[in-house]
Amino acid sequence: MKLNKLLIAVGVVSLALASCENELTKDAKLNVNVATNEGVSFDGQTITVKKGTPVEFHFNGDPDYLTFFSGEAGKKYQYRDRTTVDENDIESSTLKLDLQAQYGSLAAVNFHLYISDNDFPGLYKNKFEEDSVLVEKHEGWTDLIPADKLPVPTSTKSFEIDMKPYLGRRIVIAAMYKGVDNSLTQPKFYFKNMQIVNKMTDGSETSLSAGSFGFTALNMLYKHNLSDQKALSTTAKVTNLAYGTTNKSAPNISGIWNLEDMTNFWIHSSNAKTALKYSWLVSNLLIVNACTPDSGTGLKDITENLESYSYTYDEPGTYTATFIATNGNYKQQKTIVHEYKVVVTE
Repeated sequence: MKLNKLLIAVGVVSLALASCENELTKDAKLNVNVATNEGVSFDGQTITVKKGTPVEFHFNGDPDYLTFFSGEAGKKYQYRDRTTVDENDIESSTLKLDLQAQYGSLAAVNFHLYISDNDFPGLYKNKFEEDSVLVEKHEGWTDLIPADKLPVPTSTKSFEIDMKPYLGRRIVIAAMYKGVDNSLTQPKFYFKNMQIVNKMTDGSETSLSAGSFGFTALNMLYKHNLSDQKALSTTAKVTNLAYGTTNKSAPNISGIWNLEDMTNFWIHSSNAKTALKYSWLVSNLLIVNACTPDSGTGLKDITENLESYSYTYDEPGTYTATFIATNGNYKQQKTIVHEYKVVVTE
């Protein structure tokens, strides 16, 4: 009797495992149709729609997950894994920024915005002595902005710097701020809207903002315990003074970088008759034609049902709308892809 019960139990487990296996290998199913009206037509493969007119997609089949790529810039399925743009697809590449100088005189500082594409290995970020020697001794620094083009206090200049010569190369961007005359106020510099913009041959654009540059500050005189920098530890509560940047608790500390908002970051000024300041700001190694992979819109997950979805194209053109239906779990997944040509007219 015990043997029969054991056999029955084993049989039940086997059936359960077989059932789970069947569920794991179940193919995703999805049929897509489009509601037609005066502004929308559909022949089974091509959707023709007037701009600004919603396209209503209807679904048959219930995949665990459904994702939609509209085919517009930044939303193309073919670029879902792309991290760099082909150099031949780039019409122009430009480093854009607004640089504002405030207070004091340019004569009080030696200020440079540098680029290097010449074997800079990158910072350790935890070995200050090595990092400080590296930035000072590196021979590959080139000025991005000539000294005579820097804004004088108090003014702002906009810069657009050609980056096409650096396509495909690993570069570093760095700012050096070194006081040279403390009889004058050492100025404050703001960096605003800093980004690399790549314009494609098809008219689309990709951008890499300063927030993605991975800037690291090097406070070259941190061991001097300067009186007008004490707030970095006492008020801003920064413990790593060698690489520290300040924050909203003490937003303006002389000669210290504030990187809280990378659309508007700065290094603060120092009064006349105070200690000269010295600091660097150094990016990670960057690839100029790097980009963020395109992303789709998640329409549903395993907890939801979805019968329809509406999307509006606002610009005339030809697009590829893509639906990705997926069934799966942590062990495996099955995916099907449906693509449709979308012609958007005036």
